[in-house]
Amino acid sequence: MLNNDLIHEIDKKFSIEENPFPHIIANNILPLDIVKKAESEFHNFYKLKNSGGYRYGNLKCNFSKFDEMPKNIKEIINFFYSKKFLDILEKKFNLKGLIPDWSLLGAGMHTSQRGGHLTVHTDFLYQKKTNTLRVLNLLLYLNTDWKDDWRGEIELWDKKMTKKVNHLSPLINNVLIFRTDKDSNHGFPDPLLCPENITRKSIALYYYVVDKRILPIQIRKRKYFTTIWKKRPNSNDPEFGDIDNIWRKIKYKYLPSIFLKK
Repeated sequence: MLNNDLIHEIDKKFSIEENPFPHIIANNILPLDIVKKAESEFHNFYKLKNSGGYRYGNLKCNFSKFDEMPKNIKEIINFFYSKKFLDILEKKFNLKGLIPDWSLLGAGMHTSQRGGHLTVHTDFLYQKKTNTLRVLNLLLYLNTDWKDDWRGEIELWDKKMTKKVNHLSPLINNVLIFRTDKDSNHGFPDPLLCPENITRKSIALYYYVVDKRILPIQIRKRKYFTTIWKKRPNSNDPEFGDIDNIWRKIKYKYLPSIFLKK
């Protein structure tokens, strides 16, 4: 699957859009037979774990152990984490020293069923144990014949959460890659309306760089080590910390990362 012709074609297809934050939207970047096989593997994979329902999302399953994943899904991840693909990402996003996260923390195989949703949010930025800063997310969708009226499109929102700027259907072989920072607001906040026997399937991958420090100890706000949930205008969406007591709000929003549990 990984060859110079494919890399060349992907390089030509990838074009950065700056609004609302740097991102790439592309279609049909991988050979269709590979993604079709991966979709089938996804459908028959019995190790997916129920993430449970919670205030900011619902009805989601995931799996993040790379060695136990099906053959074609592993091949896709190997490709997206390969040196030649990293070179493309570094060139397009003007980055250096990209590090693929083989631990797949928060990443890997994701599915959501009817009624599932994910509130608009920004992701955690720092990994304390590895001293790394998250700079890119990649989402590849694996849903043949997905209907628009089932919802589930990934939405990109502006910095101040005043409007949706861009979106992408989770149709098979669609890919979204975007810069991650404290204002990279994204999600699929409206409950899915797909049939009960169909799920919204995706592969999520994250890329990091070494967190450069001027001092031996760098003070970071604790909130950048966790997901920050955002509220759409004129909606009942929950916001980050809106049900926390005053101590938790102070702890997560303002205290430095040295107060994180080891």
